[in-house]
Amino acid sequence: MDVKDVLRNRRIELGMTLKQVADAVGVSEGTVSRWESGDIDNMRRDRIAALSKVLNLDPLIIMGMDDVGNNRQPNYYFDDATAQAAQELFDNSDLRALLDAARGNTADNLKLATEMLTRMKGTNPNG
Repeated sequence: MDVKDVLRNRRIELGMTLKQVADAVGVSEGTVSRWESGDIDNMRRDRIAALSKVLNLDPLIIMGMDDVGNNRQPNYYFDDATAQAAQELFDNSDLRALLDAARGNTADNLKLATEMLTRMKGTNPNG
């Protein structure tokens, strides 16, 4: 898979717009669009570092130095726990719905929801 495709797919996977990525990295939307289309394939190091953090991708992938194609699962994540959580979100639409519902809530609301789910899990014989 080409770097341009990895960038676009990862941005979409995270539910981010071109503008959100651009603002986080400190570039224009057009620049991010050109990265994703392959029109710009040479990035400054500071942009690679920022994009790596925003998309939670190994910088080597962004630099095209890690084999992300063919018969191997791309290593988008810095640790196995994050990769496992992302895979669970990808596989389970109910978990994605919970994440979508959590976005934009206050820290207090998230804490309350976490406590409620923890209690519910404790009373669930299957959980």
